[in-house]
Amino acid sequence: MLIDSHCHLFYDRIYDRIDEVLANAKSMGVDYFLSAGVNSQTMLKNIEIAEKYNNVVCAVGIHPCEYKNGYNVDEMKTLVQEHPRIVAIGEVGLEYFYDDTPRNLQWKLFEEMLQLAQDVNLPLILHLRESLNDDLFAILKHFNLPAVFHCFTDTLESAKRAVNDGYYISFSGIVTFKKSEDLRKVAKYVPDDRILVETDAPYLTPEPKRKIRVNEPGFVKYVADCVAEQRDCTLEYLAEITTNNFFKLFTKAKEEFGLR
Repeated sequence: MLIDSHCHLFYDRIYDRIDEVLANAKSMGVDYFLSAGVNSQTMLKNIEIAEKYNNVVCAVGIHPCEYKNGYNVDEMKTLVQEHPRIVAIGEVGLEYFYDDTPRNLQWKLFEEMLQLAQDVNLPLILHLRESLNDDLFAILKHFNLPAVFHCFTDTLESAKRAVNDGYYISFSGIVTFKKSEDLRKVAKYVPDDRILVETDAPYLTPEPKRKIRVNEPGFVKYVADCVAEQRDCTLEYLAEITTNNFFKLFTKAKEEFGLR
């Protein structure tokens, strides 16, 4: 059993054919999905999907590129209390690549998202593009929350720091790209009990499907194939450990999926 630990089912490119997309994933051995939030505008749509499909759970959060579009933390807290299919806060974090929000403001808003996660006792899905540095760890240390570094693309040294602090690391289709030799070394390093796989669909289509413009959750199999190859293990073993890690991190998900 494979789980896509991070996708975005609410985007039209997937939502408009969601039954077909989920059926495709099932045929590839991908059984469960976490649809991560990005903004207030799509939050309710994301929850609706998780409540309609018994193999989907969701997260609510404000992507750092969406801070400027506004949000209401109290409303988000109410949604978590009213909708048990919400199993995490995310994706949230820092964005230093598209740097159109001043960093001191990003830090303040990020802290609000962390406080929300602490208040509702949910883990974090972290977005960290070119921002996995002292800024990040300085903020995280004040909250002591379980979290995954989603779509990890940073250095081996950063991965070691994250793992030493108890965080999970998730790999997307980027790990399959030809230019990602260093990232594959990271995928080989991450301990068995700290690794996850994802698609970030509809983005970041992995090889060998990279020419397809819309990534699908089922394509997490290709991510898992690549990571298993780097770790010199079977796909079945990688599926087992990543599934176990998913349920250790997102503790509500197992009950919401009706699993024991």
